[in-house]
Amino acid sequence: MGGEIKVRRAGLVSFGVKIGSTLTGLIFVVVVTRNLSILEFGLWQLISRTVAYSVFAANILYFWTLRYRARGVTLGKTVLVGSFIFAAVLTLVYLITSLLVANSVGQASPSTTNLYFFLVSTPAVPLYIIVGTLEYILWGFRPEVASYGFGIFEIAKVIIGGVLVAVFRLSLTGAILGVIGAQVVQLVVTVVLTRREYFDKVSFVMLGTMLKTGWLALLNSLYPLVMNFDFLVVGLLTGSANPLAIYGAAVTIATVLTYSSVIASGLYASILGGKDPRQSTNQVLELQYLFTLPMLAGVIILSHDLLSLLKPVYTQAVPILIVLAFGAALFSFSLSFDTIVTGTDTTDASREADFALYSKSKMFLISKINIVLAAGYLAVVTITASIFKNGSGSFLGIQGYGFLFLGWSIAYFSMGLLAVVFKLNYVRKITTLLIPMRTASALSVGTVAFTVVLYLLSIIIHPSGGVLLQAGRILLIGAISLSVYAAIVLVVSSQMRALAKSAIHSILRVS
Repeated sequence: MGGEIKVRRAGLVSFGVKIGSTLTGLIFVVVVTRNLSILEFGLWQLISRTVAYSVFAANILYFWTLRYRARGVTLGKTVLVGSFIFAAVLTLVYLITSLLVANSVGQASPSTTNLYFFLVSTPAVPLYIIVGTLEYILWGFRPEVASYGFGIFEIAKVIIGGVLVAVFRLSLTGAILGVIGAQVVQLVVTVVLTRREYFDKVSFVMLGTMLKTGWLALLNSLYPLVMNFDFLVVGLLTGSANPLAIYGAAVTIATVLTYSSVIASGLYASILGGKDPRQSTNQVLELQYLFTLPMLAGVIILSHDLLSLLKPVYTQAVPILIVLAFGAALFSFSLSFDTIVTGTDTTDASREADFALYSKSKMFLISKINIVLAAGYLAVVTITASIFKNGSGSFLGIQGYGFLFLGWSIAYFSMGLLAVVFKLNYVRKITTLLIPMRTASALSVGTVAFTVVLYLLSIIIHPSGGVLLQAGRILLIGAISLSVYAAIVLVVSSQMRALAKSAIHSILRVS
């Protein structure tokens, strides 16, 4: 039972931090989008993904750090040294990539070259790698604590970025420096949280083993890289940062729906540590259903208001956001399924593990599914962008690039749907996925009530005033609607009442 409580607590704490970061992240994005032109915001999206491309190889460290630490191995000094080595090499990769990518879209600022903004972003690369490695140490044995650094990062980003962008009017430069400053704060916090993890001797043998089997780690992490090439492809084919900004605004909001997958964050380390997945999987997934359903309904109903909050020009992305919201909800469950399936794989624990053995493993299986789907997604986006790269015409109220956005968003939704369908069968072989009828009824009735109340309130309470008043309105009607949802779910389902009590008890318990 103690293992269940730990998993539940880790998931709820991580999800709570993620939801809290949604508010701080929304504040930061609003500050940035209100002070950046569409082209600057589009360029920022491209820079963010270029950083992601460049740090891809660091997934070798992340993957094995988590798996080793979850099995009780102390490796703080070893992976810290490894992170410095990776940071040095991958920063050089970023600089070379920046020279190739910077001019793929038109100049975003009339007075500053695109390359300048890429160069200013350089410190983000080593910071991502070092902070990420230290966080994965925590994910291996105290996943609920690992989320604290992210929460601090989000708060610091709002403060530092807000001052640089809104007060000093540094525009895109301020947004970039705000993120880098927040990373520095996150690094300090993470070092403090992992202070008891540096009593090992640096093992270059272990680092060598990680590199030798690094192909498996990269294989498991390849699909996000493939997916993130979508912005680069669209940017190269259209030659404009404008579509990147419009689509990026919708992605920024839709991504919130994937946060529900962190509820399963504690499940991975728990299963790797030897716990029976059947003991906690259903409760974790029930919690995910509980939060995902109202989040999906809320994003759809408030899509226009949320995009308007970023900047009125982004309201044309409402159709995109609605499609992406469904895709993101499916994707969140796909990520949880990955956790369940790969967590039960013990191939890497064998000393005789080689490629032949790994190729038959569950980790390899999930990687193949994810990579094939990501490749299909990128192919559809590439074909769509090639056909509609000129940006002429409109569709569903989107002026220019309408058909490009339609194909792009449907490709994402289809990938999420197929991922859930393909992985569901393998999850069922590990555990029985049962939702009590009473719970299913409670979630269904509660979601309908939440949707109706939120819709009526959004009509009755009209958006007015400045950004703060508009944000306050969204929070108010959201809080009222969620109260109705929670009341119905708890009244109808005794299982959810018991789960709520147990979850509260888990959070309050001293570790």
